[in-house]
Amino acid sequence: MSAFQPVVDALDALPTTAFLVLDRGRVVFDHGETSTPHFMASARKSILSVLYGTAVTDGTIRLDATLDELGIDDTGGLLPQERRATVRDLLTSSSGVYHPPSTVAGPEESAPPRGTQPPGTLFLYNNWDFNALGTIFERCTGRSVFTALAEDLAAPVGFEDFDPARQRLLGRPEVSEHLAHHIFLSARDLGRIGTMMLQDGRWDDRQVVPAAWTSESTSVQVNRGADVQLDYGYLWWLPRLVGRGSFMAIGNFGQYLLCVPPGLAIVHLRAVPDDIVLARTQGTPLPAPIDSVSPQQFMKVVRLMSAALRP
Repeated sequence: MSAFQPVVDALDALPTTAFLVLDRGRVVFDHGETSTPHFMASARKSILSVLYGTAVTDGTIRLDATLDELGIDDTGGLLPQERRATVRDLLTSSSGVYHPPSTVAGPEESAPPRGTQPPGTLFLYNNWDFNALGTIFERCTGRSVFTALAEDLAAPVGFEDFDPARQRLLGRPEVSEHLAHHIFLSARDLGRIGTMMLQDGRWDDRQVVPAAWTSESTSVQVNRGADVQLDYGYLWWLPRLVGRGSFMAIGNFGQYLLCVPPGLAIVHLRAVPDDIVLARTQGTPLPAPIDSVSPQQFMKVVRLMSAALRP
């Protein structure tokens, strides 16, 4: 029996669409539709963090710039305290801005009342922060997030399946002016991002993302306490149980990119029909139920893969 058979069996028992493992860019396991672009859900946030790297490094975006300095407001107005939140606060999901987000996702429903938490004091996974970061990126750089994705990542890293027309700006503009930049990528293109990040931002002989940013953004910025196994960087999750220096992008329904130094990138995707994507972002009932792959199920497959890769 192949060493990978337990992995195949586990994947076949899940609603997995694609599973890909790269070691320093070399494919060691390829399962399912790894060349088909799929909805990234919240994994988009880690990709936005990658795009921020050059703009922060060259001073185009300052981490200590406040929303007030940047002219960021929203429907009905932000509170004076909320205007004091910085770009860094948003990158660590600690802004204290609890204005309703344009996209409906769930975590912010448990947010404290507006104005009760000063910026930078409470980590709360909050889609307002992530959506506003897209607006900030576009205003400061003069380019859309999707243009930057195409020019700063897809081109230099050599995406094989990238479709610029597939990317979508979604949300409810009547609720918030900051819409969500939803990204659609294949497993093998997402794996290339992971490989590039594990190589300190380099791809072949080109520095795609500043090395200092790859280190800072995937380092602990928010220690979430002894009882929580996931710390937080700048839009990256940091799993303690996997090993020091590991980092993850996580998206609802089963979208994962796990990066384990020195060079292991593990991608899991679960296809999501467009009508479900639209319903979820607009806050309308889902047209049909959809099974997800939980973080626990994904990590079980990762453990099986780790066992299969041992000499």
